[in-house]
Amino acid sequence: METFLAIDYGTQRVGLARSYGTLAEPLHILQNSPSLFTELQKVIVEQQITQIVVGLSENKMAELTQAFVKQLRRYTTLPIEFTDETLSSSSVHQKLHERNLGKIHHKGPIDHFAAAEFLQDYIDTYL
Repeated sequence: METFLAIDYGTQRVGLARSYGTLAEPLHILQNSPSLFTELQKVIVEQQITQIVVGLSENKMAELTQAFVKQLRRYTTLPIEFTDETLSSSSVHQKLHERNLGKIHHKGPIDHFAAAEFLQDYIDTYL
């Protein structure tokens, strides 16, 4: 079975999620820095990734994500697929709100949760 790495690319942070069989789990968040591709290579090896799924949104962010993938292809020979991630962050915020109703709301980055959200959709659709 394939082991997928989902990448939620952002100009400041990059959220990562990994598949475990047919379940997507948040992995962690990397800073979008000059060492990003080196860090991604390390994750790919450590997590024994066999395929990469990159979330693609709309407009300017879609262009930036496509440029990121073009660079990523220089660092890996793994297959890279795009999947729609347009509403993944909104979906994560909604789920966190529902689960934390009446409690302290989640604060901080959710990029890895968004990656897990669109990776689960990808797995459910294509596997």
